[in-house]
Amino acid sequence: MEEEENEVSIFQLFTRESMFAIEQRIAEEKANRKAEREAAEEGEEEEPQREEDELKPDEQLEIGKKLPTYMQNDFPRELMGKPIEDFDDYYANKLSFAVVARDWTIFRFSATKALYILTPFNPLRRISICILTHPCFNLCVILTIIVNCVFMAMNGSFPTMEKIFTVIYTIEAIVKILSRGYIMTDFTYLRDPWNWLDFSVISLAYITIFVELGNLSALRTFRVLRALKTVAVIPGLKTIVGALLEAVRRLRDVMILTVFMLSIFALIGMQMYMGALRSKCVLNTDNPNMTDEEYFDHIWDRSNWYPQEQFSEPLLCGNSTGAGDCPDNFTCIPELHSNPNYNYTSFDHFGVALLCAFRLMTQDYWENLYMLVLRANGPWNCLYFIIVILLGSFYLVNLILAIVAMSYDEQQKQDKADEENEAIELAMNSPEPHMRTITVVVPPGMTRSPTGSNLSLPPYNGKDKETASIQSEKPSEDHAHHPTVKPSFSLPGSPFNSRGKKKPKLGSQNADRQPLVPPYLEIFLPFADESNAVTPSSDEMYNVDTLKKYLTNDHGRRSLASLGMRNDGRPSSRRNSVASLLSRASHGSRRSQPSNKTPSKLEVLTRTMSKHKSQHLTPEVYVDRCKSDDVLYARCELEDDQSWELNDKPQHRLYLSQPTIQGSQSDREGEKKSHPNSCRTPSVPDVDMKDVTVIRELLETASGHRGSFMSSDLGEPVIPLKDRLYLKFCSWTCCPCWVMFQKGIAWFILDAFVDLFITICILVNTAFMALDQYGMSKSLANTLTNGNYVFTAIFATEAFLKVIALGPVVYLKDRWNCFDGIIVFLSFLELALDGVSGLSVLRSFRLLRVFKLAKSWPTLNMLISIVAKTVGTLGNLTFVLGIVVFIFAVMGQQLFSNSYKDAYGENGTYAAEPYPRWNFDDFLHSFMIVFRVLCGEWIESMWGCRRVAGIHCIPFFLMTMVLGNLVVLNLFLACLLSAFGADSLQDSGTEDAEPNKLLEAIDRFKRFGAYVKVNIIVCVKVKMQRKSKPPILPVVSPSLSRVELNGKEPISDGPTPVIRNGKLEKTHEPPTPTATKPTADSATFSVKDMDKQSESSTRPASRATLKSHKDMDGSSSGSCSTLSEDAKERLNMVDAEGDPEINEVDVVFANYPDDCWCQIIRSRCPCCIRFENSDTGKKWWSLRCKAYAMVEHNYFESFIIIMILASSLALAIEDIYLPERPILKEILYYMDKVFTTVFIIEMFIKWVAFGYKKYFTDAWCWLDFVIVLISIVMLVAETMGIGEVGAFKAMRTLRALRPLRAISRWEGMRVVVNALIKAIPSIFNVLLVCLVFWLIFGIIGVQFFSGKFFKCVDAEENKVLPEEIPNKTMCLNTEGYKWINAAVNFDNVLNAYLALFQVATYKGWTIIMDDAIDITGDDKQPFRENSILYYLYFVFFIIFGSFFTLNLFIGVIIENFNQQKKKAGGSLEMFMTEDQKKYYAAMKRMSSKAPQKSIPKPSMKIAAIIFDITSNQMFDIGIMLVIMLNMVTMAMEHYKQTELFTNVLYYINLSFIIIFTIECLLKIIGLRQYYFKIPWNIFDFVVVVLSVLGIALSDAMEAFFVSPTLLRVVRVFRVGRVLRLVKSAKGIRTLLFSLAVSLPALFNIGLLLFLVMFIYATFGMNFFMHVKHTGGLDDCFNFETFGRSIILLFQMCTSAGWDGALAGLSNEEDCSDEEGNCGTYEMAVFYLVTYLVISFLVVVNMYIAVILENFSQATEDVQQGLTPDDFDMYYEKWEKFDPDATQFIALEKLSDFVDYLEEPLRLPKPNHFLLVKLDIAICEGDKCFCRDILDALTKNFLGTSDTGDIPADAGGPKENVEYKPISSTLMRQKEHYAARLIQKAYRAYRRRRGELGAPPMSYDEAMADTTPQEKTDIEKKGDENEDKIEKKEEETEVITPSEQKTVELGPDSDVVA
Repeated sequence: MEEEENEVSIFQLFTRESMFAIEQRIAEEKANRKAEREAAEEGEEEEPQREEDELKPDEQLEIGKKLPTYMQNDFPRELMGKPIEDFDDYYANKLSFAVVARDWTIFRFSATKALYILTPFNPLRRISICILTHPCFNLCVILTIIVNCVFMAMNGSFPTMEKIFTVIYTIEAIVKILSRGYIMTDFTYLRDPWNWLDFSVISLAYITIFVELGNLSALRTFRVLRALKTVAVIPGLKTIVGALLEAVRRLRDVMILTVFMLSIFALIGMQMYMGALRSKCVLNTDNPNMTDEEYFDHIWDRSNWYPQEQFSEPLLCGNSTGAGDCPDNFTCIPELHSNPNYNYTSFDHFGVALLCAFRLMTQDYWENLYMLVLRANGPWNCLYFIIVILLGSFYLVNLILAIVAMSYDEQQKQDKADEENEAIELAMNSPEPHMRTITVVVPPGMTRSPTGSNLSLPPYNGKDKETASIQSEKPSEDHAHHPTVKPSFSLPGSPFNSRGKKKPKLGSQNADRQPLVPPYLEIFLPFADESNAVTPSSDEMYNVDTLKKYLTNDHGRRSLASLGMRNDGRPSSRRNSVASLLSRASHGSRRSQPSNKTPSKLEVLTRTMSKHKSQHLTPEVYVDRCKSDDVLYARCELEDDQSWELNDKPQHRLYLSQPTIQGSQSDREGEKKSHPNSCRTPSVPDVDMKDVTVIRELLETASGHRGSFMSSDLGEPVIPLKDRLYLKFCSWTCCPCWVMFQKGIAWFILDAFVDLFITICILVNTAFMALDQYGMSKSLANTLTNGNYVFTAIFATEAFLKVIALGPVVYLKDRWNCFDGIIVFLSFLELALDGVSGLSVLRSFRLLRVFKLAKSWPTLNMLISIVAKTVGTLGNLTFVLGIVVFIFAVMGQQLFSNSYKDAYGENGTYAAEPYPRWNFDDFLHSFMIVFRVLCGEWIESMWGCRRVAGIHCIPFFLMTMVLGNLVVLNLFLACLLSAFGADSLQDSGTEDAEPNKLLEAIDRFKRFGAYVKVNIIVCVKVKMQRKSKPPILPVVSPSLSRVELNGKEPISDGPTPVIRNGKLEKTHEPPTPTATKPTADSATFSVKDMDKQSESSTRPASRATLKSHKDMDGSSSGSCSTLSEDAKERLNMVDAEGDPEINEVDVVFANYPDDCWCQIIRSRCPCCIRFENSDTGKKWWSLRCKAYAMVEHNYFESFIIIMILASSLALAIEDIYLPERPILKEILYYMDKVFTTVFIIEMFIKWVAFGYKKYFTDAWCWLDFVIVLISIVMLVAETMGIGEVGAFKAMRTLRALRPLRAISRWEGMRVVVNALIKAIPSIFNVLLVCLVFWLIFGIIGVQFFSGKFFKCVDAEENKVLPEEIPNKTMCLNTEGYKWINAAVNFDNVLNAYLALFQVATYKGWTIIMDDAIDITGDDKQPFRENSILYYLYFVFFIIFGSFFTLNLFIGVIIENFNQQKKKAGGSLEMFMTEDQKKYYAAMKRMSSKAPQKSIPKPSMKIAAIIFDITSNQMFDIGIMLVIMLNMVTMAMEHYKQTELFTNVLYYINLSFIIIFTIECLLKIIGLRQYYFKIPWNIFDFVVVVLSVLGIALSDAMEAFFVSPTLLRVVRVFRVGRVLRLVKSAKGIRTLLFSLAVSLPALFNIGLLLFLVMFIYATFGMNFFMHVKHTGGLDDCFNFETFGRSIILLFQMCTSAGWDGALAGLSNEEDCSDEEGNCGTYEMAVFYLVTYLVISFLVVVNMYIAVILENFSQATEDVQQGLTPDDFDMYYEKWEKFDPDATQFIALEKLSDFVDYLEEPLRLPKPNHFLLVKLDIAICEGDKCFCRDILDALTKNFLGTSDTGDIPADAGGPKENVEYKPISSTLMRQKEHYAARLIQKAYRAYRRRRGELGAPPMSYDEAMADTTPQEKTDIEKKGDENEDKIEKKEEETEVITPSEQKTVELGPDSDVVA
């Protein structure tokens, strides 16, 4: 620190000297670089790596960011807003300077001349810099933008304001240009993209003054985006905007893939449906002798088409089988006039076809397109839609969601990391004044160990009370001996001195004034114990476990007495005996013994002072908040001059425990109030964070109250006024009588039964509110009013009593209590303002009471907490969403509002039509259109816009859709999903450790029932035993028997049993009552603990253990009060349901059946065993064995599956045409009998084979049984002749469930269904929560709209204008008029639910909204847009009811999926590190691949040349280009193209076919028979053959169904080959890979969806076969046949068009009972809603979950490990080195091979040492095995070395090759090294022995007789040889075994150590 102070500050004023220095540095750098370059050119040295290249700008010091906190402390205040030298090293040699603004924002400017005139020191530039960097400047600009936006959103034009804004923007631009410069250098005006926007806006403003540009003014709205720029400073928003930009960047790949797939779909659609949607039903003519011209005029006359109204859409029809028919007297004429929907919906050319494909992908009003195509072309075309919806819509749209979610997730992680880094920086760089170091003063009489204890605290900010961290530092030795005394502060004694922010928790804590820290720990926390704010669980810290841990320490046993001793040996002044310690600890329950004596301020202070004088040992306290379970531990270092200092391990970690013993009801109450964070983990004892008042006081003292504590030893302390007021008014502890009264009230109001009563009241109150309806009787209205008074009184009383019982402070600390209080206040307010009109809204506040349920309903609580958690993020997101919506709304208004007014005005094109409701007239309407687009409905608004404004609407709506819906709205969902992460679920679980009072109340009832039951059984037993023999008293563990039901404490007199790992053990602890406190909810703590133990232990308890449990259970039944029934059940259940564990076991299936009877019957009934041993019994057994063998046989199962499918098929055939086919009807009748018989026989055989027990304990068997039972009942009914009775007819429909039996027999589907069944509880919970949310909106809706949707219509159901008929009376009095209600209305809560469901699924919602915004009053005619603000009700509902609640389904299902995966994840992977998992996954992938034989080159010369050409990549690329061109020409086709155009396309197409045929033939010649081994080639071959056939047989084929254009569609798929070659399209390959991975799962889910559709189709045919065709039902879409039902249900599984189907099926008016064609409203609603919930909300969301899961998996694979592509690449390269696929290559080729590979596996040369390090096995014949090399390279890439836990066979079998390793590269190198050592030694040895002859002559001798010339030659040669030898040695340098890991080599070596 001192060095830093001596240094010059990094912040220096920017002067001319600084500028000169920078220029000098730049010149030096240039010179250096020049010199280096010259040197490099001369070849003197290699160009070294320059450091400057590595320097990057510091991210924390970027422009626009705030100066980091740790630098702010050093920043001289006088330099704010002035130019300073750049403090980022990166810019040291750049001509730039920085300015730090007053709000710490960093600005950077170029130090060159601005505009070539102004130097940085020019006064004008200085002034403009000063203005620009001032925070107010930015603020003014933003305010201007906002005001400008407001003006733009208003109707009308404001020319003067426009000029003012333009002037302001101009001034801003001038200031920026003067201060920054224009464009030439860095940091200038136009180098900032935000300024481009501004500049273009200003330029346009000036251009528009002189030139009329029309609607370009809308560009100005983009300035709103600048708000985002400044907003990026807010942390949460930064994440969102970052995630948005990241998502948009990442969506590139998805967008390419989407456009690619949509183009294919569009091309296919174009080839199939071009011109098909133009057919019309034309009226037949009476005149048979018409001329052609007359006939042409007749069919082109609009009035002759059906329907004949002017503004309605003409009916589409078709002439193919199953297509739509025309009504009588009409004929279907194809290709007539225009397409539907204003001629916008068609496949007539590529553009509109692409738009249709996009519409299908976004599923907007797609049912309309589906119906049109199916009506025109027949039902088989639904296959096209199924493919587009499944691949396009479900897959691509959810990929976008997956990518947005991932980028959001990563952005969040990034932000967290940034924050952590900032915190670390702050901690590291924090200067001295902010670092408070506490050095404790050591009293002279005390020995001190060499570790001085400094408690260092971070700067205290008042907020972080939770996260206190007190760390210890070890000072240097001399510090230890001479402790420096800094101004110290110690742990204060009383919170009164320093109640900084929070008052102490009084009220519940007025009980015993016990020390916070247990007495045996008070040597560690010397001054802490007499705090006035003792938290309730502090006495529970006196846990004997902790004491025991401390006492029975291995390192030195100390007696309890020594704990009381001070270090000098004398007993401590405070508490000197174990007795007092235990007496202190044995104080009763928290509330039971309140001490009336509250120590006064003076007492507290004097005590603390005296304690301060007799100071004990000083601890080092670490308070740390663990990530996992908030365990707080104090690590105390105890130094002791006796045994501790000698000890080599002086550190003991002492866990202060708050045990998991739950007190009786009244005990828990205090804990409730103050323990939101107390932990439930039984295994790790802990102290709640809130208990550590000491720490808080420490911090608060640190924050500036030190003086008050140490002010004086004597003088009486001054109590602050705030505290005096607090004591007077808030503590409510005035007299003992009052305290008694308070206790009495608390005992009553905090009881579980009262809670139960209140919950029941809430439910009843909710029901009362839901009963509110239109047209209710007077008596019901009075009942509801009186009910409201009663409930208000009840809730008010509850609140009042709670305030008395808890005192106001404690009462208000609980959030639920505050919530209750607010509701009570609002209820009274509502009663007071009862008469005031227009305040009925206040009534809806009553609804908030429903949320009180969350207290006792965990799921609701969890979801509310998730919503609350995401509200911060969603608040930010809503802000971004708001900006997006605002921009688009204002843009739409600016661009299109005039077009609407012109088109629908008096002289407009559409003057005769009514003005459209969805328009861009004003801001509200624009906002609603944009909001509707956000909800996914863009196409209809776009049609309306296109009619008036033309083609410009398309880009506007597509942009809004893509940005608003697909990106921003998916971000919404991503937030929810991330909030749904497992963490938040667990957190919300552990947040409130209070027990659930409702469960407790119910548990009391259960216990009472159990008590009565046990007593009765005991009485009966006693009577029975009296008759037989004297009773044997049960042996009961003392602790178990003494516990009584009422929750009082037992007096324990023996050792306490504790259950560990499911076994009872005796503990040897001093007996203390706290250890055996009874639990509040079940009986003894031991059962509870055991329950937890069994949950936490992974293995189910062994049988022996269970037996001991059962004995215990039996023995304790005598005392009746020990185990609750629930607990017994849990004990007995363990046998059947231990936690599942996955063991690798070889399963051996038993091949004989189970016993007939279960164990109990066999033991009770000896005759069973006798029967089993008799002859008959043996025969019966052999029969059962045969039956068992039969049932287990595969053929039996197959037969049953065939029967199930056949019976399902029979159900599907029973359609509306069955009565017309009597023979078929007869056959089906008898077949039904056959199926029934077969299923009954199957059931009997299974009973015989499995026995009843096994049969009836299997859920699937139960399903079979119920279905068979229904069939039997039907059979009996028919034989008795009552089969036609209604009840039995309804039962017949239940046969539709038969297909369900297929599930259990189809593995894939069973997996999905099992996953679903496990998800049902959570799905059901979410459904309930949705209903609660919706109930609130429903009741509000009823209050707003009930009875107001009525309107007056004429005889033709047309609405009458309100000017004509203003109200109900007039309507009813006028003849021919009817006063009718809307079909979907808000008259009661159930109707409201249905209406809201339609709004939430966006089906039929526009009609409901239109009705709502037109309302006027009761019995008055609705008037158009009279109450337009009711739009907001629907907007809020969609945000909360639809975005939130419906997306919770996805969240829950994904969460469930992940949990299932975790459970199913193999037991092997649990024990692997991350690296090992990656390696294991790579091995598993490798095992599926093996090297292929490379295709041999043909021997013929020409064939060889062709082979080379075709296998060249350039050839493939050429073919790709041709494919692309082919696609373009296909896209150029259009409807009614000219003859010339058709011919040109024909010849182009012909040339393409010739090219592809030539390619095909060349490949066949080059590759010979191997051509057909490559799947792509087969595909090409098929395409070529089909194309040639298509050309040759075009005339012949036209006659048949297949059109030749369809064959051209197949060629479209050739484009898929592009993906294989484009290596750069890795992102797209990942996407396709994730699709491929998820296909099996998606297939299973698709099957399940089909099964659901099948069952519902059968039900639909049974219920709605004869319903009249109205609403959404017509001759193509109905329930008359199975096919049509499936077509309709497929459409509705995406929720499309269900409102129309509902209108048709619930039609009860426009029909006749005689014909039996009426629908039933209740049945229709039930049928459709259940179908939608199952298919749309559950199954389709499973689809989404699978895609998200697999996508994240695939991207993870790509990011982390090696993908299958990398392995493919490896094997492709391998073929070149191993053409015969022997799987081996020679060792000498190894170096070349690994160099030849591509990244990421490549090891570039020189790679000798790296290969040695990789230790690759060498097999016989010096060869390396293919998989060994890959394995080594994989390890090298992943960086893993330890793969210990991975099974040897993970990489696949090696048996099929001759694999005999003899050495390895490392071994070989060691051998070489050893050999060279031996050789060297041996040579030296031989030389010594003289065996090698005389050594060569010495250098001097040789040189003696040589000439100078020879000498120089020899020397030169010698040098060269030396160089060679050195080089050689370097190349073959050997690694000794000891140096194996790290080797230091020369600069050019390639070893990666």
